[in-house]
Amino acid sequence: MVTILGATVVAAVVALTAAVLTGVVDRAVELVAPDTPVSAEAEVLGDRQPSLVIVTHDENEPSGNAGGVTVLAYDRQTGQGSIVLVPTAILADVPGYGSFQLREAFALGGAPLVDISLANLLGVEFDGAASVSAAGWSSWLDRAGGYEVTVRSRLTDPDGDGTRFEAGEQFLDGDRLAEYLTFRGGSESELEALPRTQDVLLGLLDRLADEPELLDELFADDAPMVETTETGLLRTLLGQLAEARAGGRVTTLTLPVAPLGSGREDSYRLDAARAATLVDDQLAPSRPTEGAGVGRRVQILNGNGAEAIGQRVAERLSGGGYRVVLTGNADNFAYETTLIVVYDDTPEQLAMAEDVRDRLGVGEIQRSATPQSVVDVTIVVGADFPG
Repeated sequence: MVTILGATVVAAVVALTAAVLTGVVDRAVELVAPDTPVSAEAEVLGDRQPSLVIVTHDENEPSGNAGGVTVLAYDRQTGQGSIVLVPTAILADVPGYGSFQLREAFALGGAPLVDISLANLLGVEFDGAASVSAAGWSSWLDRAGGYEVTVRSRLTDPDGDGTRFEAGEQFLDGDRLAEYLTFRGGSESELEALPRTQDVLLGLLDRLADEPELLDELFADDAPMVETTETGLLRTLLGQLAEARAGGRVTTLTLPVAPLGSGREDSYRLDAARAATLVDDQLAPSRPTEGAGVGRRVQILNGNGAEAIGQRVAERLSGGGYRVVLTGNADNFAYETTLIVVYDDTPEQLAMAEDVRDRLGVGEIQRSATPQSVVDVTIVVGADFPG
């Protein structure tokens, strides 16, 4: 049964929407998607694009924030591989918490929360997430036997005392590769440091292309240095990307951003137009295409006071094509019943609301008397939502 939502909740929803939207915009990098033939094998495999978010972190970092975020993807239809370097200081709506830098999502909820936050920001669905500590990278790259990289410029300690890396082509073992991957000069912006992530990852793919049997060594004992439930997916992706790299079909891109403010501290906003181009060119198969939630924008409001409730709701919606664009608190924490609020009563909207209720397992569908265009559905989470 569809009822009219009370004026108090509507006012809270509209006010929060306006507040959160203020100050969220975006910039970038030129994108080129090379034309590649479609192989017979790719046709058999279909056009699903495996994709994975890898989060780098330092277990000694007091904040617990992520130090790096990278997306790996492989389009089975075209044989094209993609590595997307994501600035961790980009502003994103973190389900259950509100607007934070993406790096902070790791401290709040680990790699899965980084995955959900980035997926919602881009309007895609990733197939999994993995986290690797600085020490984990060292062990993992040591299993690869180390390899040569070209250090683009001389790197010194942040305080200017001593040289960490000389410029030029050189062999680095696992420890040094991990150090190179995670190093950040005192005067460097995050964007200036990102090419080193590219150098290490492409070097690893070159090693795997030359010696495919190294995959067995990398994933011996299920690669305990990599924290993920998607070990098989990561292994498959690395093998596919190594093959694509050997054929010149791997594109490395930086997610388009623009700086926020003029201070020295990193802080970025997404360049929405150029990011959409990146997704169209490199991650289009990761966009949801079926289901009642495809293209639907969701707002999640905490109406019961439970910690991280937005993250749990977002996880329930995962796989339905929904895009969580706003989260925050409702006007109070005394809601006993979860409300699923739509803004018109078309059959499509009601089907979407029913789908949301099925995914959550609870909820009363209501129609707001106040139309708006920012979101398609608002979920006010009540005490009936299973913790």
